Amino acid sequence: MRVTGFTTALAVMMVVAACASPPPPLPPINSVAFERRPPPPGQPGYLDTIKFIDNGIRYIIPTGGFFVANTGDMCFRGVLTPGVAPEYLPDNFWCISPYDVSRVEAIDNNISYINQVRLWCRHAAPQCAYKLGFPNMLDNLWNANSITTETVPFLQQRDAIAYLVYLMGGEVERDVAAQ
Repeated sequence: MRVTGFTTALAVMMVVAACASPPPPLPPINSVAFERRPPPPGQPGYLDTIKFIDNGIRYIIPTGGFFVANTGDMCFRGVLTPGVAPEYLPDNFWCISPYDVSRVEAIDNNISYINQVRLWCRHAAPQCAYKLGFPNMLDNLWNANSITTETVPFLQQRDAIAYLVYLMGGEVERDVAAQ
């Protein structure tokens, strides 16, 4: 009796599992599904802008990179971890939603001459930048209020990131992005 009941229950669960629809697949990285605004005439498109930002980061950090995650967040690999003495830890990705970006700054570095770009979180979304990756003893931060990465040409990269935020539906403070 128990075996028959168990077999019947197992058969019913298999039929229900077969009839249930699987969850919809996530869009791939750099998916055009996250492009919310069309590019203005004569301006680069969504995918071209992503490729330009990625190339600028890879020029400085060959193992670094940039992509739009399948969740719609902008992710950087090879960023500087915030702190008193910023350190480069390449194994992690730092991501930020385009809706949470307040401003994009170009940072001129007169010491190493490797210039940087920094994305700041909005005041309404503090600590909006988050890390995806593996924990290690040197880096115990999982959230931050900004993302900093080394890139060239840093002024054009700043403008490209602000433009990508615009294409993805976000708004960057214009007075800082236009400097």
